Amino acid sequence: MVILAAFALWPLFVLVQMSLSEVGPAEIVGNWSFVGLRNFVDVLGDFETWKAILRTIGLCAILVISNLVLGFIAATVLSTTGRTASAVLGILVFVWALPPLVSGSVWRFLLDDTGTLNAILGLLGISPVNWLSDPALALWSVSAVVAWASLPFSILIMRGGLLAVNPELIEAAAIDGAGFWTTRWRIILPLMRPTLWILAVITVLYAFRSFDFFYVMTQGGPGTSTNTLPVLSYYTAFTNFDMSTGATIAVVSMVVVLAFAVPYVRTIKNEETS
Repeated sequence: MVILAAFALWPLFVLVQMSLSEVGPAEIVGNWSFVGLRNFVDVLGDFETWKAILRTIGLCAILVISNLVLGFIAATVLSTTGRTASAVLGILVFVWALPPLVSGSVWRFLLDDTGTLNAILGLLGISPVNWLSDPALALWSVSAVVAWASLPFSILIMRGGLLAVNPELIEAAAIDGAGFWTTRWRIILPLMRPTLWILAVITVLYAFRSFDFFYVMTQGGPGTSTNTLPVLSYYTAFTNFDMSTGATIAVVSMVVVLAFAVPYVRTIKNEETS
């Protein structure tokens, strides 16, 4: 509890205090002037904040859909034992364990205007694509990389859930004539609903803290086209040196996450009491 208070609760308290105060380079050390909700009014009245919220929600949608759908399909395929499945699982663990700084730098090289992917497209007679320098594509390109980096975790979690299902249920479904994917869709998937709920919430939390890839690959650009809430908060606080506004954006991000997490907690409590 002491460690939790020191490394989580106290910084959170300071963050909220900063969002309710006027804090700049001159005031960072010393007493902070209390301004109430003025920072929140300014932040929520700024169109850039709402665009950052929409970008972050779009990133959440991409991650949730890709992680749950592709993750379930891949976990189903890898739920069998064998050398091939073990080798693929080892690769997945390696991909998941890669630091975002490393994998983001590699993907930035691959997706550069003169990078490897465009070189391959050139060999096929296809014009190069501005994956990271086109404002219309940059957000989707980085979001795809974030989804790629988070997918192994989803596969491993859902594979564990699949292996925990009673084999007798699968055998009974097979005797009744249910096919492979019918069994997964009609029997196994409903049994994994709590796991999918937890995974969905974790994925949303991951999306709202995905700063590394955006910073390494685009630094919020071109322009502000890839400014999600974490990126906007960082540049506001440490580039524009407006610490109070940056803290306010971080608090807004936290409130949006709570809006997603509270329904999940209520659902779990209802299932436990029913």
